[in-house]
Amino acid sequence: MTPLIRFVRLIDGPSRRKMALSILFGMLFAATTLAPPLLIRRLILWLTEGAVTGSLVGMALLLLGIFTLRGLFRYYYGHFSHQAAYAVLHELLVRVYAHLQRLSHRFYNNQRTGSLISRSISDIEAIEDFVAHGIPDLVLAVVVPAAMLVVLFFIDPWLTLIVIAPLPIAGLIIYRFTGNIRRMWRRVRSGLAELIAQVQDNFSGMTEIKSFGREADQARRVERRSAEFRDASIAANNISLLPAGIVEWAGGLGILLAVWVGGGFALEGRMSVANLFVFVAYLGHIYQPFLKLADIGDVLHKAASSCERVFELLDVEPEIVSPPQAIIPTNPQPAIAFRNVTFGYQDETPVLYNVSFEVAPGEMVALVGATGAGKSTIHRLLARFYDPQQGAVYVAGHDLRTLDLEWLRGQIAAVLQDVFLFHGAVRENICFGAAPGVLDPSDEALYAAARAANADEFVDRLPQGYDTMIGERGVRLSGGQKQRLAIARALLKDAPILVLDEATSSVDVETEALIQEAFSRLTRHRTTLVIAHRLSTIRHADKILVLDQGRIVESGTHESLLARNGAYARLVRAQQVADTWQLGVNGAGANGDATGARQRRSAHLATDDD
Repeated sequence: MTPLIRFVRLIDGPSRRKMALSILFGMLFAATTLAPPLLIRRLILWLTEGAVTGSLVGMALLLLGIFTLRGLFRYYYGHFSHQAAYAVLHELLVRVYAHLQRLSHRFYNNQRTGSLISRSISDIEAIEDFVAHGIPDLVLAVVVPAAMLVVLFFIDPWLTLIVIAPLPIAGLIIYRFTGNIRRMWRRVRSGLAELIAQVQDNFSGMTEIKSFGREADQARRVERRSAEFRDASIAANNISLLPAGIVEWAGGLGILLAVWVGGGFALEGRMSVANLFVFVAYLGHIYQPFLKLADIGDVLHKAASSCERVFELLDVEPEIVSPPQAIIPTNPQPAIAFRNVTFGYQDETPVLYNVSFEVAPGEMVALVGATGAGKSTIHRLLARFYDPQQGAVYVAGHDLRTLDLEWLRGQIAAVLQDVFLFHGAVRENICFGAAPGVLDPSDEALYAAARAANADEFVDRLPQGYDTMIGERGVRLSGGQKQRLAIARALLKDAPILVLDEATSSVDVETEALIQEAFSRLTRHRTTLVIAHRLSTIRHADKILVLDQGRIVESGTHESLLARNGAYARLVRAQQVADTWQLGVNGAGANGDATGARQRRSAHLATDDD
């Protein structure tokens, strides 16, 4: 099945009805194209031969009525075709976006955001152009010449065959170019996607570009991508223009044959001047749609290339989905269990090796270890962003692969080190933690979450308070402020399982104390997984798991692990050395103000997020 046929099958009932109305009015418009030359033929016969009778006033009024109808039909032809096109644009865009949301994290690891944006927006716009102009014009390009040829055959079949003789030749030549044109436009669409991806990457990394003084280098990268897109577009356009030129030549040749051969017939008395006029007038209309058809071919090839790229996305099967008979536990206990889990983002390179541990309901378990040990991977497996290659992860006593995915993720609230905030108001970003479908939770719930995260004290100082716009990714806020909004968002979700992944890494000592106080209330009746957190939190954890190169090498409480003097104790001593060094730097920077240094000093347990 070709991409365009597959696309047409995707069009829903209302859009198909609008397309049908557009085609109907297009055919009526075509019918009004047939009438004027025939009326003028009658006028010529009346004036030259007197073979027919008529009235100039009556003929003028009839022409006026025909052209009035022609204008109305033309309007509704375009009206319904564009209504259908924008409906299809909306439907396809929503379908592609909904499908992209279902795809796994592994898919996004191998994609560039700009390329996905190009496929989701630019390619769909090219398809919309085909629906609005390509399909209706394609129908007219077939109907109008066919109707006129029928009339000409009734007038003089032999002359008709002579004047359309160039058409098959032109069609064969155009057909030879079709494959190349389609391939070249696909290359153009791919080049546009790469250009958009490069620009999007640069906008996202503008701080780094300026910090490293790489503006000129990145400008050259964009220039190179743009030049490649320009050259591919020019090459595709050069070939795409050939069919139009060929049709112009064929049309001119047809009119030449009509004048030459038809004129000879008229001189010999075998054809009336009125009939010769109809031939010449109709030939312009017959070849004109073919000329339009050549232009439609350009739109068609762009749309076909875009359809291929869009369907490539729609054909990607989500790796992580709810099973057919998904389980939604009743009265579940928020217990977590990893049993013999081995996992790698690439199958041949495992990140976790045979990891097993359990977290009882209401228990707090901390994960520590060096960068790359696999701590954050455990969170990604718990949220079922990925499935393990071996072993299984359990929540509430059920293998995650048997649970309803939406229910599972509704049980987990996470505060991550790399906070993502949406371009919008403070209120909108906190409310993002509300239950799905609840776009506007109560102000009481919003303010309570902000107070618990100690976010209210800085939000109240913002120009518009909770309605202050914070910019893309929260660029107008400090790291600590963004972190506290993320904590408020997680608090508002009020899920039974809590994941804190470096949740206070960007918070000063005073704010951390207040947040830890809130966390002590928040975690009292929740199952909590703490990843690489500060000493003030994990020293009170019910259990600490030490990961090293994807394996759990130690497990116990803070005191028992220190007494063992193993990997955990080495991490603590290493952090103490780092804190002592930092204390000296801060003290020197404050002209020896030891008091200020002590206030800035904060004991970390171990590591950065992996």
